[in-house]
Amino acid sequence: MNTSSVSILDVIRDFFADAPGIAIFDPAVFSEAIREYPVFFAFVAFWFGCCIGSFLNVCVYRLPLGMSLVTPPSHCPKCDHKITVWENIPIFSYLCLRGKCHWCGAPISPRYLIGEMTVGMMYMASFALVLHYNLPLPTMFVYFLTISVAWPAALIDMKVRLIPNELTYSLLILAPLYHLLHGVGLEPHLLDWHGFLISVVTAGLFGTLLTFFAWLGEKAMKREAFGLGDVKLIAGFAAALGALPTMWIMFSGSLIALVFMPIYTYKHPKFRHRGFAFGPFLAVGLGIWLVFGIPFTDKVFYPNMDLDISAVAFVNDHHANYYETYREHMLEQAYERRMMEFEAGDEENEAGDEGNEADADAQEETLPEDEAQSAEPTDEDSAPANDAEAAPESAPDAANPAPESAPDAASPAESAMQ
Repeated sequence: MNTSSVSILDVIRDFFADAPGIAIFDPAVFSEAIREYPVFFAFVAFWFGCCIGSFLNVCVYRLPLGMSLVTPPSHCPKCDHKITVWENIPIFSYLCLRGKCHWCGAPISPRYLIGEMTVGMMYMASFALVLHYNLPLPTMFVYFLTISVAWPAALIDMKVRLIPNELTYSLLILAPLYHLLHGVGLEPHLLDWHGFLISVVTAGLFGTLLTFFAWLGEKAMKREAFGLGDVKLIAGFAAALGALPTMWIMFSGSLIALVFMPIYTYKHPKFRHRGFAFGPFLAVGLGIWLVFGIPFTDKVFYPNMDLDISAVAFVNDHHANYYETYREHMLEQAYERRMMEFEAGDEENEAGDEGNEADADAQEETLPEDEAQSAEPTDEDSAPANDAEAAPESAPDAANPAPESAPDAASPAESAMQ
């Protein structure tokens, strides 16, 4: 058996195993399986992103209206037809229904299909970036979290010029928790309190500075210059990604806004009074950083460090050393696991050899006994001999009555002669 790689079937079997401590949650196994079959897991990331995108479409529709995300279930807004399971499959349901309600035929907005595919492709791109730059795999999940907040925030901000607190607070809470718990999958006691504090402090600094600048802009311009929703979203980016990526996102988003907004207001002068939605440009800046910002950040700010460590580290040596230790532990676990598998295989082979030798010895010991038993006569074999011995003894007994009966047979003749 070749134990140098993990097959997809092994991963699926371990995932559905009944034993505690499922192997799929072992970081060494998970990392090895992902890097061994990148195309398969890229498709998994894409499909997972499509499913999340389907839920985010619900968020985009319901959060501005103040509706619950749980009740009522998804339904057609025209005929109130409850969406069934087969009608809610990402991408496929829209294509099979041809963009119409199955019950009343009302058209379904193509933004649902676009949203599902966009989030799916962004998830797959994040997965590809993690593999391409050899980043620690937990980094992929913080990218997923950031995308899942930035996408609906951008769409809602374009629609109502507002970013809901449900989105920004979720990022501000979950991002520091990620930096605290991202090593627990390796060892339960690996809590990165240093990274947690840096995440919280970074978010607090960005939030405080941007709130101050927004207050100054409002005083100078006599109107709102920077919305607090944008401030909280940027603070969430700082908590999740760090200071340098957040500055990249702000700079690239502001640059695109400076180019786009004058053209937009010139083409649509009636929308000048609606205000300025900065959330979509922050989302575009996030996408630009995911594609171009990682190598740029490493070449400019970390020229003497390895790419896979510095791209996800904050501006401190502790975080970089933490990820280096993280990777060393993963390699050690993978090596120990392989050695245990080889030792277990050797023990099984030795046990099998010993069992074969014991069976051979047992067969050799039982062979003379079988031969001896075959040489001894059995009751069935001795029965004819006993009958033969008894036959001569009974022969005289059968012949003795003849002389005794002879006079009896001759007596009529004698009586006749007389």
